[in-house]
Amino acid sequence: MLGDAEIQALDDHLGNVLRENQQHHENIQGLLQQFHLLLDNYNRLKSDYEEEKEAREKYKKLARGQVWAEGGMKAAQLLNDSIKELLNDQLGSQADQCRVMVRIYSNILGLSKTLARAGLVEVGSNLTTGAPVHSHHSEMFRLFADNNQCKHIFFAGCHDAGYLSLLTPYRGKADRITLIKTASFHPEYDKLGLPVREISAVFTSTSASPPVGGNNITTATRPVCRHFQKVTYQNHLVNTI
Repeated sequence: MLGDAEIQALDDHLGNVLRENQQHHENIQGLLQQFHLLLDNYNRLKSDYEEEKEAREKYKKLARGQVWAEGGMKAAQLLNDSIKELLNDQLGSQADQCRVMVRIYSNILGLSKTLARAGLVEVGSNLTTGAPVHSHHSEMFRLFADNNQCKHIFFAGCHDAGYLSLLTPYRGKADRITLIKTASFHPEYDKLGLPVREISAVFTSTSASPPVGGNNITTATRPVCRHFQKVTYQNHLVNTI
């Protein structure tokens, strides 16, 4: 039989165990409350982060579109100014009466693939036209070349030998046609007896990379513009009326 002292000791021990268990339970409850508080804060911060990320992406798209627009206007202004300078050499005082018209034709499919590989730009498929580039370009060239109201044509598609047959009938007509030297200038065009000029502010005269997949690509750079390093076109036709 247990004595009074032993029974009291057991009772005290049991009381200690119960108090420890209660303290342990309270500790667990406190930890759970802290965990739920941290979880709520995490979810709130995550939600704020996702909203901020979405807003940042929208801003980047808007900013990128604005830069493209600004760079495009800068390139157009540089091209216009450069053509006017060439016109002054060709026509003298009559150049002030001329209106500059620019026609740019591109193989969007081949161009977009090449630019995507180079990591330069994404080209939307909505820019693609159904008719062949050469057909559009040739028809437009003949239309203006045979129009007396057109004072001069600056042709910048000399990277593609396919246009030699188009220009051959106008061999030697330096008063009507000037060739613009751009990347991959085909040497056969030198035999046409047409003046060859460079527009260094808009187009480079050397290729940054060789054509890919059979597409003739002319690379143009505008180092004077801080927004763009490279602008790529396939064919260029500038008419002055």
